[in-house]
Amino acid sequence: MINVLALSEDGTRLAQIVRQTGECGDCRTTRASGKPSLLSDRGDSLDAFDVLIVDAASLNDAELSAFEKLHHAHPRLTCILVIPDTSSQTLIAAMRAGFRDVLGWPIDQRALGEALRRAQAQCVPGNVRDTQILSFMSSKGGAGTSFIACNVAHAIASLAQKRVLLIDLNQQFADAAFLVSDETPPSTLPQICSQIERMDLAFFDASLVHVSDNFDILAGAGDPIKAAELKEDRLEWILGVAVPRYDFVLFDLGQTINQLSMLALDSSDQIHIVLQASMAHVRAGRRLQEILGSLGYASDQMRLLLNRYTRHAERARAALEQVLGMQAWQVIPEDPVAVSDAMNQGLPISKTARNSGVSRSLQTLAENIVSGASKSDRGHVRSASLFSRLLGRQAQPKLEMM
Repeated sequence: MINVLALSEDGTRLAQIVRQTGECGDCRTTRASGKPSLLSDRGDSLDAFDVLIVDAASLNDAELSAFEKLHHAHPRLTCILVIPDTSSQTLIAAMRAGFRDVLGWPIDQRALGEALRRAQAQCVPGNVRDTQILSFMSSKGGAGTSFIACNVAHAIASLAQKRVLLIDLNQQFADAAFLVSDETPPSTLPQICSQIERMDLAFFDASLVHVSDNFDILAGAGDPIKAAELKEDRLEWILGVAVPRYDFVLFDLGQTINQLSMLALDSSDQIHIVLQASMAHVRAGRRLQEILGSLGYASDQMRLLLNRYTRHAERARAALEQVLGMQAWQVIPEDPVAVSDAMNQGLPISKTARNSGVSRSLQTLAENIVSGASKSDRGHVRSASLFSRLLGRQAQPKLEMM
């Protein structure tokens, strides 16, 4: 898989470029709004990308002089220019500046696919991670979503020796970092977003909670008001830079569905829905499932996780599975003492109660995730069907399950 950065001043054209790039397959695309000069201060964060697509109405808008400096600073980056004028004069000027391909507008899908295949051939073998992305969410508060996401992330990192990043996108008092670490986060997601212009890899690394050598956490807002100030384009840039560095990226989404959480869901290979075996969760879980389906997320992406399960909940479990049309992918038993002890110490439960049923279940869940990732053919194309509706989402209200 190659990582593509698409740059344009025109939001409509940018959305179309992202959609067509997704249809080519085997690409992960990040959007940025502006001209090439916008990227001049982003430092080595551009090294996370393999391809840069610059959309411009004219050569003046392409800022060839600024682009040429950018290309010299990042020679590994394969650059494609999209422009209405594809005359020989334009081609010569663009090639001299460092563009490898020049495509006309509207973009011919076949020409774009061929350009991306040539770019992929230029990538160093084994230099690009096929990152697996998972989202954890629920339809009711107190379901244990954050606890499960953090401990599964730790298990993947420690047991499978994979590089894992957990991003806390919980809009309500995000505290995922404190569930597996006693370290105060050096920075939070809103703070990073407010300084996006200075973000390079060193800045990003210094902003993370390093739980272990393989496990990092990007702390959430911790304040619903600050969380509401997060901008989608800034989060998307952070994801574009961060995701290629890890084998697994996990999102803790809490209960809220908005433009930020949909950005995470759009990129996710799996969506883990955390519920409990009770009638209240049956109704709320069905509502969440319907909302996700209406937004275009496939049923085969969804995984049902039953948390705090007891032997007295068999009837409620059967009702839940029947209503959702899903079998529980993993069942985590009820053990309030072990869970509370781990949370109070700010440690993964595998360190405080290794032999507990909760710890063993979460370890099994992590093993299944890693095993499924190694066997996956990544048959579905996430971006092609979902990014095509981005413009229609701008006026979409926030949906929150109560």
